[in-house]
Amino acid sequence: MLDISETSALRRPLKVLAVLLLGSYRFNRIYRLAASDVEPEIPDGMSMARLENLPVASVASAELRDRFCYGGNDAYGYGLFLDGCLVAVCWFWGPHRFQDSLLWRLAKDEAILVDLLTASQYRGRGLAPLLIQYASADMRRAGWNALYTWMWHTHHASYHAFERAGWVHVAWVLETRPFGVPWAIRACWRPWRRRAL
Repeated sequence: MLDISETSALRRPLKVLAVLLLGSYRFNRIYRLAASDVEPEIPDGMSMARLENLPVASVASAELRDRFCYGGNDAYGYGLFLDGCLVAVCWFWGPHRFQDSLLWRLAKDEAILVDLLTASQYRGRGLAPLLIQYASADMRRAGWNALYTWMWHTHHASYHAFERAGWVHVAWVLETRPFGVPWAIRACWRPWRRRAL
């Protein structure tokens, strides 16, 4: 069995080889909300809310303030607050705002979660799944039929957070420009799921 340093040493040449063969590429997992309207239990001292009325200047964390660039037309932001301080944000975009058809196509009643960030000093506390659940339930109540998100295929923290929040992995999407061709080649496949007997 390989130890961690040997595994890391093997990954570097494989990444270089992938870039040489595939050119610039994206390899993402696509997730969809499975459970509908699952509200999280909110602990004392915590609250969650939409962000449209929150003045950006009032956000103490610079890394969270920067995420307000995701706001605007057809954008829906949510925040998680601990004792009144914003510590995590997420943003959904509707089909008018999200225009990356190579990654995923949205119907008129579908939205995609395009950004999720917990402030550095609050990571590892399980806050992201709570915010995802709250925001997803509110989006569904607002009339969005299906909710999606994507993440880089090896981003374990992201896909574990979404799975804990009741989302399911529905597809893999690979987009590549092999050998420097000017157009993108896209492949999408759905993971095999064992049927319940």
